[in-house]
Amino acid sequence: MIVETMRPEEVVREACTDLPAMWNKMKKPIEELTHAARVNKKLRGKEVLKEYRSPQGNNWLVVLRPDTKVMQVSPFVWYRGRDGMYRTARIQDKGVSIHISHHALAQYFERFNREKDGMERLQEFILENFDMALVSHPDDPNELRCGIKHGMLTGRFVVPDVVAQLTTFINHGQYFDDQVSLGEQLDDMRADHAHTPRRPTPGSKKPWE
Repeated sequence: MIVETMRPEEVVREACTDLPAMWNKMKKPIEELTHAARVNKKLRGKEVLKEYRSPQGNNWLVVLRPDTKVMQVSPFVWYRGRDGMYRTARIQDKGVSIHISHHALAQYFERFNREKDGMERLQEFILENFDMALVSHPDDPNELRCGIKHGMLTGRFVVPDVVAQLTTFINHGQYFDDQVSLGEQLDDMRADHAHTPRRPTPGSKKPWE
């Protein structure tokens, strides 16, 4: 179970143990949404958020988006820290899992959705930004920039090529001149990701194991 004292890499490691159960839980919603999208074309490209609490006590928000040929699945685990603030992580069994700090979320919430409660804002953040594009800085491969809908998040790897910790949000209007072209590149990458299926695959061995 994820607890408030865990480090980002520990959160991801614990969440990965949930993936088989989470994926099994999503089978029926995915089948139902896939069928509905075949019948109703208006559902294609529309995000649906599913909530799930695992037997281990971990809280999940899973984004499903049916497209013409694929179902995109983006699972996020969320929890509160000692300060009561929300944290979240997009979990990928293959690839980089992205942990987002309370500081980055607070900066985002200050800019958007200030009138809603914390969980509503977190849900909207995930629905708006589940398509993420992550790149390393050319001078430091551990320094990261992550494109989201309204700007970018910055941070570093805490486990190289496995777990990213993002701590700062920069909206489009705050970009420096040298960040504009990077922001455009990240937006293009996000558009490409929108048509890439993501399906958690249980059972893969992690570098920390």
